[in-house]
Amino acid sequence: MEAIRKPASIKYRENAWTFTDVVESSPPGLYIFGRLSKYAPEGEVGVVDEASKSEKKRSEPNLLVASSPFIYIPDHSGIAFLNVSGSIEPWIFSRRFSQIIEKTYDDFFVDCEIKFVTDLKTFSNKISSLDGIYKIEARISPPNPLFGPLWKRLEEYLRGRNVDRMTLVEDAPLKRLLKTELPTLVKEASEQTSEKPFDPGHLISIGDAAVLMAADGYGLGKITGRNGGETVVIKTSETSINFTFSKTPEPYELYIRALEIFNKIKEDRHMEHGQ
Repeated sequence: MEAIRKPASIKYRENAWTFTDVVESSPPGLYIFGRLSKYAPEGEVGVVDEASKSEKKRSEPNLLVASSPFIYIPDHSGIAFLNVSGSIEPWIFSRRFSQIIEKTYDDFFVDCEIKFVTDLKTFSNKISSLDGIYKIEARISPPNPLFGPLWKRLEEYLRGRNVDRMTLVEDAPLKRLLKTELPTLVKEASEQTSEKPFDPGHLISIGDAAVLMAADGYGLGKITGRNGGETVVIKTSETSINFTFSKTPEPYELYIRALEIFNKIKEDRHMEHGQ
């Protein structure tokens, strides 16, 4: 939050990036609002010269190119932001946001990543369309402050071994498929509610649990399978949860909407606070 309040600026190609219009909640600690702003340090704008009736270029330092409003909610360690099509798309927002946080502290003992919370219904539909899965990849980190019951054992394993990050690759032998329950697990998980949790009734394998952890926003998961003889790749980050809201939001109203969504995710997936 301190880095959002007093951010550094970063340069990428011909543009610079920083946080602007930062607003904090009252009382403090509920949320912090701002905009990820992309601007041209040596910008130019077109103007009309009345005398010559011609168009000319005029220098305009720090010309705003685009901005994406966002809100960060510490209780969920969650962020919601605007997808600015063609300019600040989700993967760009994630990368530039993280780079600004790290640059603010001169990349010294600081790390920042944004992971996307997967829309399980969409993810389930994509996986269910596969004839089979022959490769599972995941890069996960133990969550804070919440954990999900479907991958609780995996989270306990990682913490017990003092693991900050784990990379997993499961690759089936040539012309064979993985023995995975992932399509069924994701489908059942997508249909659970706050009143009706999904209990698989047995211990979930590490590879499947890792993908479920990634889908809940604590990593990246990638499934490679086949559909009608074609190879299909499905990523957890490409089926992220999204919602419609004003492009020029009032901070408190965006906070209330984002909080509702995070709370629903927590309740439907029966997320719990860790120790």
